[in-house]
Amino acid sequence: MYMMVRINFEEFDGITDDVEFCRQLLQEQNCLTFPSTCFFETGFFRMIICTTTDTINEFGERLQEFCSARYRA
Repeated sequence: MYMMVRINFEEFDGITDDVEFCRQLLQEQNCLTFPSTCFFETGFFRMIICTTTDTINEFGERLQEFCSARYRA
């Protein structure tokens, strides 16, 4: 099972596309996601959701930390 999540680039500093978002998320939080560019779309990232609740919760915490660090105030 997969989920595509829209990225609102205008709310982030230093992220201009889905590829950059996924690259930085992997480098900084060790979270592997796929840019929607891989699926002939733009502006989203794809995550796998067929895993344990603990893993999904950990991902959510890391994603929140990542996004909070880049949020435009």
